[in-house]
Parts: sequence; C-alpha cells; structure tokens
Amino acid sequence: MTARSDCRAPSRQRGQATIEYSIVVIALVIVLIAKPDVIDEIVIALKDAYAAFVHAISASDILVG
Repeated sequence: MTARSDCRAPSRQRGQATIEYSIVVIALVIVLIAKPDVIDEIVIALKDAYAAFVHAISASDILVG
C-alpha cells in the first residue's frame, strides 16, 4: 500500500535536482560576473597541481608499467 507514495518520490527528486542545479549555476554566474579573473586563478591552480603530480611521479622509486 505504500507503493503509490514511493512512485511519486522520483519525480519530486528530479524537481529538487533541477532546483539544486539551477542554484549552483546561478552562483557560478554571479561569481564569474563579480570577479572575472577567477578563471585565471583556477587555471593556475590546476597547472600547479599537475606540476606537483608530475614531479611526484618522476621522483617515485616504483616503476610504472
């Protein structure tokens, strides 16, 4: 008898996911409008993280492959 209430739950979850997605997208747009150089900072951070990763792999004693 609770199967009917369970059938309605996925549609509510889909609606909630749409709202959450919209809120995240709106927040990202606001951040990018308020501070456009954020993208440059993200790119620099990714480059630094990748450089650290490559250095760690090259300094490793374990042979890969």
